[in-house]
Amino acid sequence: MRRETRLTVIAAVTASALAGSSGTALAAQTDDATPISSRSQAGYSTGSSPFGSSTRQPAAEDCGVRVDLPHPSRTTNNQIHTRVESFCNGATIVNNTISGKSYRSRWYGWEHMKSETNGPKSAWRVRVTVDVNCEYGTWHRWRTEGFGSGVLNGQPVSASAYEENNDEIMCGANN
Repeated sequence: MRRETRLTVIAAVTASALAGSSGTALAAQTDDATPISSRSQAGYSTGSSPFGSSTRQPAAEDCGVRVDLPHPSRTTNNQIHTRVESFCNGATIVNNTISGKSYRSRWYGWEHMKSETNGPKSAWRVRVTVDVNCEYGTWHRWRTEGFGSGVLNGQPVSASAYEENNDEIMCGANN
C-alpha cells in the first residue's frame, strides 16, 4: 500500500511539473524541425505571388542547395558532421549564403543542437559544415536542414533541403 501511494504521488508531481512549466519538453516542442519537402537536394527558384500562393520558377539548371547525410566525424572525437552547400555550376551567385541547422531525435521530437551560416559571398559555391558535439556512446537519429539564398542573374533565389538518418547512429571517438 505504501509503495502504491508513493508511485501515485510521484506520477502526480511529474504530470504537474510537465503541464504547468516551460520545461525542456515543452520548450523543445517550439524548436521542432522545419517541414521541408526536398530531401538531399533542391533547385533554386525565383518569383512569388504577393497573395501568398507560389508562382516560383526554376532559376537555372544545376543550381541549388545540397545537404549530406549526418555522420560521425572521422577527424574529431565525439562530433556529428553534416556538410551543407549552396551551388550553381557555371554561374556566380551574388550574396550567396548557406545556413545549416542540425537536430537530434528525442522522445518529444527533434531537438535543435547547432546552426551554422557561411556568406554572403559572390561565388558559384559556398559550403558550411555543421559540427555538433555529442556524448560518446549515445545513439540518435540526426536531421540537418539547409537554407540557401542569393541573387542569380539579377533575380533573388532561394531553396531549402534536408537530410536525416533513417536509423540511429552512435556518437564515438573518430568512428
